[in-house]
Amino acid sequence: MKIGQECLRSFPPGGQPSVPTAPRRSGWRAAGLIAVALILMAGFVVVAPYLSTTLKQGYSVFSQLASTTLGVSTITGGATATTSVGSCSSAVAIKPLTAPDITNGSADVAYPPDYCTLAQYALSLINTDRAANGTGPVALDFNQAAQQHADSMIYYRYFSHFDTQGYKPYMRYTLLGGTGADYENIAYQTYGTSPFGQLSALEGAINNLEHLMVYNDAACCNNGHRDNILNPLHNYVSIGISYNSTYVFFDEEFQNYYINLNLTVSGPSTSSPYYVSMQGTAVSGTPVPGSVYVFYDGPPAAQTRSQLNAGPHEYTPGTFIGGVLPRNVLGTCNQFLTGTTVCADKWAFGSGAVDIAFPLEQFVRDYGPGVYTLYLITGPNTDYSLTTISVFVT
Repeated sequence: MKIGQECLRSFPPGGQPSVPTAPRRSGWRAAGLIAVALILMAGFVVVAPYLSTTLKQGYSVFSQLASTTLGVSTITGGATATTSVGSCSSAVAIKPLTAPDITNGSADVAYPPDYCTLAQYALSLINTDRAANGTGPVALDFNQAAQQHADSMIYYRYFSHFDTQGYKPYMRYTLLGGTGADYENIAYQTYGTSPFGQLSALEGAINNLEHLMVYNDAACCNNGHRDNILNPLHNYVSIGISYNSTYVFFDEEFQNYYINLNLTVSGPSTSSPYYVSMQGTAVSGTPVPGSVYVFYDGPPAAQTRSQLNAGPHEYTPGTFIGGVLPRNVLGTCNQFLTGTTVCADKWAFGSGAVDIAFPLEQFVRDYGPGVYTLYLITGPNTDYSLTTISVFVT
């Protein structure tokens, strides 16, 4: 989204049970380096799923496929934590830029030679901004989604939260092993005459972009970037930095990473097709979730550079199609005001142990092939999730 355009904000789906809320904070400022071209985008913007007309978009296209034999693919099946342990230099691969497409759960990600220095510098700016606004620090993580998307944008010469493979940020995060919740900010800067290359110029660009997103974001993006940077639930961030002599692309993938999670989804040929099992261990003090929201996207379709640059650039979590709620003492559960409600077969979240299980089959029967993203919700909307796990159904 270009500066001056208004971006979408997040809203809670209708009928969400009452859950504790967390404080929100929000900001950016213009700076005048030699020829600066900047586009900023709020990565975690979402639709207002209580609008029933919007909620049902795509139903007429996919409901007729409910009886079709479908496949299921979720790269997170059996995956454990993706937060990296050790130094930056041991976690990243410094190599020349190549086509960074995601295939079979991996991508040829190329970190620049000075990545670790630049990433630590960006992290210091982020945590300074968070501290100035009363929010605790985030730690640096090395999920490849951030660098992969920065590489993709500069390699294919586009700027968008979408990519040439048709993936959204939370899809890339899932495909590259992420099992927490992911929220993306992206920005770029260009010089007209003075080329990038020196460390001071690169740090200056990152400083400028971060400052813009925090302290002058209202006119551009309704403080979407600022809210993302300052969200108190975020505890990790992955940084993507890709540049040449003319451009610097900057990607922040903020994460809510509180559960060492194993997730499995049964295939369509099993006796319980599309059955989701979420098991793991949550860190002490993790907010207790009250529901799982299910959002739907159609099958990802490749996009050209021209299509991506033409927009729309902002992304939503897809179409809200319902969710999953824990059972009460009577064995039933409350109902969402819109969409399908599924009562969980298991819902244990206490003393660090996580054991949640439910069928996804009804959603798949209604909507067919596509991407089903699971938000384990702890607050008033999707900004406060413990997961943004995408299940790919073919």
